[in-house]
Amino acid sequence: MWYMASVEVPPATVETQPVVEEIPLTLGTIERVLVGFPRGCAGLVHVTLHDKGWQILPWTLGESLAWDDYMFDLQLHYPLVAEPYTVIVRAWNQDDSYPHTVFVGIGLTEGQPDESFLNFLRALKEVA
Repeated sequence: MWYMASVEVPPATVETQPVVEEIPLTLGTIERVLVGFPRGCAGLVHVTLHDKGWQILPWTLGESLAWDDYMFDLQLHYPLVAEPYTVIVRAWNQDDSYPHTVFVGIGLTEGQPDESFLNFLRALKEVA
């Protein structure tokens, strides 16, 4: 199942006060993420994706996705294991003159996530 959002980001939107868009999902596993930057974004619009406060894309904190006339097509295996089943899009715009719209698509396999992966997460939690 695909879940889509268009996120309009006004000019001069700063990183510390980003546009925040919630994409409601269901129980399942995120398998694919599309983030599209139309022509004209010029690398000035930045996007991060989050799950319950954790940055899930890009994986490195402090980094963001940004480009011009490009769509990131990213393969994941990220289980949504607790409600609310949502992805939060945070976006900001360094362009001081023009708004820009970015497009986000979430490819989700609905249903209970793979038990072997959940066991791996439980083992990591015990070590921490």
